[in-house]
Amino acid sequence: MFKKIGALLVTILGIALLFYSATRSLDFISLTLPPGRQILAYFGLAALDGGLIAWFLAYLYGSSGGWQRGIALLMVVVDFAGAVAMFTLDTLYNTGKSGMTAMMSESEIQTAVLVLSAVIALNIASTIAHHLTDPDQLKAQAEEEAKAEVDDLALNLVRQNSKILASQMAPQIAAEWMDSTAAKYRNILKKGRVKEEPIQVLPAQAPTQFASTTGAVASTDVGEEIGAKSSNPTLRSRRQKR
Repeated sequence: MFKKIGALLVTILGIALLFYSATRSLDFISLTLPPGRQILAYFGLAALDGGLIAWFLAYLYGSSGGWQRGIALLMVVVDFAGAVAMFTLDTLYNTGKSGMTAMMSESEIQTAVLVLSAVIALNIASTIAHHLTDPDQLKAQAEEEAKAEVDDLALNLVRQNSKILASQMAPQIAAEWMDSTAAKYRNILKKGRVKEEPIQVLPAQAPTQFASTTGAVASTDVGEEIGAKSSNPTLRSRRQKR
């Protein structure tokens, strides 16, 4: 029971002090911004007190492997130092303006601004490195590198053996091409010869001969019919009675 109460009180104390530190850091960052862009100070605060909380939680719950844990722990230290430096500098700046302490010189203010910029840059770089050193990403990169190495070696072997393969397959491919081309042209020649054969036409006297032949056949039939009638006695008697 008392252990839980003690842990709760420590947590409340840390939150209160972080709030004080954040307001001091926010005030100092606002001094470096134009009057119309004061809201950007809250984004700068993410690299100090906000970054301290974020990296602390990342170290406890969001990091896997030595690289990620090392980066998270390093940034906890960096953001803690940056937060301490910013609220200290803001306190010195304001007490110097009120005459309680010596005013900060321009070089000291410039140094403070450079330190703030460095802390922000380290947070950005560490965020990128934290994602790049994810164990799953490292495993995927190792697999991709191994695959790329195998592919490169295979390509080198293909280049080395391409001439040998070409010398073996080229004659066969050329022979097949010659056979297929020759067959195609033979078919073309055959079709051309069929089209060029002349059509046989009957001579001009053929119809006349056919007509005369027809007349001869007809006259022969008539003569045979008359001879048959004259040789038939019944037909002859009928004609005489008439």
